[in-house]
Amino acid sequence: MRAFIQRYLDPAGRLGEMLFALIMALGFTGAVRLGHEQADNHALLVGILGCNLAWAIVDGVMYVLNALFERGRKNRLIRHIAATLDEDAALRSVADELDDRLEPLTTREERDRFYRGVLRRVRDGKLEPAGIGREDFLGGVAVALLISVVTLPIIAPFLVLSDPGLAARVSNSIALALLFLLGARWGRIVGGRWFRIASGLTLLGVVLVGITISLGG
Repeated sequence: MRAFIQRYLDPAGRLGEMLFALIMALGFTGAVRLGHEQADNHALLVGILGCNLAWAIVDGVMYVLNALFERGRKNRLIRHIAATLDEDAALRSVADELDDRLEPLTTREERDRFYRGVLRRVRDGKLEPAGIGREDFLGGVAVALLISVVTLPIIAPFLVLSDPGLAARVSNSIALALLFLLGARWGRIVGGRWFRIASGLTLLGVVLVGITISLGG
């Protein structure tokens, strides 16, 4: 499962999906616990699980649609470049698309040679089909699977503890601990101070949950 998720989602994508899943679970628990009626374990379990499973499905579908949109956008760009007779104008279009990613790593001369190669490839090549492919579908499955897996430790207290209040507090503690670990992992990936990033992400999660609850979410 881990290899499958890593194959179809990059580190930033995995971290983002896990962050959203944890914040949604925290927000739902907090909102229910602040309600006028005392929620039992079954209600909290069904609510959190249903909320995150729904989010998993929606976000998986959005991943597929975003892949379809991005492929269509690239195809339009390729058609535009291929149809541009002025080579300098075509090269500027290529540069507008790639400069942000290549400029920190290459010199202007290296980029110019690369862009000319891209231009030749675009004019000689074929467009990628704009439909939904197998890789897109499996990427959406990976998104839904990751969100579902992250939800499991959060709902576990409602299965093993009889007191709803205690179960909710333990669930929230687990979610906050996962947020901290998520931030630590994020910090190591980007090469920053992992403890500061982990603490900041945990605090951000708490603030976002508070906003969610205050707005009735």
